[in-house]
Amino acid sequence: IKAQRATTFEIGTRGRREDFTWDLAAYRAEIDNELQCLYSAFGNCQVSNADKTIHQGLEIGFGVSVLKGMMAPGPSPDRLWLNVSYTLNDFHFDDDPTFGNNQLPGAPRHFVRAELLYKHPSGFYFGPNIEWVPQAYFVDSANTLKTEGYGIWGLKLGFDNGGPFSAYVEARNLADTAYIASASIINVANAASPLFEPGTGRAVFAGIKYRW
Repeated sequence: IKAQRATTFEIGTRGRREDFTWDLAAYRAEIDNELQCLYSAFGNCQVSNADKTIHQGLEIGFGVSVLKGMMAPGPSPDRLWLNVSYTLNDFHFDDDPTFGNNQLPGAPRHFVRAELLYKHPSGFYFGPNIEWVPQAYFVDSANTLKTEGYGIWGLKLGFDNGGPFSAYVEARNLADTAYIASASIINVANAASPLFEPGTGRAVFAGIKYRW
């Protein structure tokens, strides 16, 4: 096994205003001898070196105050706040002698998370959220077998006024959708390959934080 080496280029910007926040990054990594699971059987991975690969993409996040002063006007009004994060993964082989310019398996090309929260100046907030993978992705280097896209949604309720104490309760996948959350990878797959890993069904999570 050879050492993996890469040259990476990245540019981005991050900022915050009263009614808007953003975080944007674009990157490209040119990798030699990337450590890849190029052979796998029944979940066992034999790590090998790929020749040359490219990892590039976008990471975009922003938050915006859609409405404010609805029920609590004044210098510190309540807000309807939208948070969105989007990731573009463009990962592929670079003229590989076996796999050409195929997509690298195991990572969704598009991944979106979003939430719309009502935030009261007292610190209470609540609202719905979604997780969306709109496009299936390959699970083998030969690009013969794909996952399935999915979308799940939930609700969040919490309290955080900037003080030492905060808490939340979140219900996820309220529709109890069956979906593929992640996958193992293989060099060449078939319909019987045991590669797909199921996501969590309907669930409720809660947490308390104290800062000092």
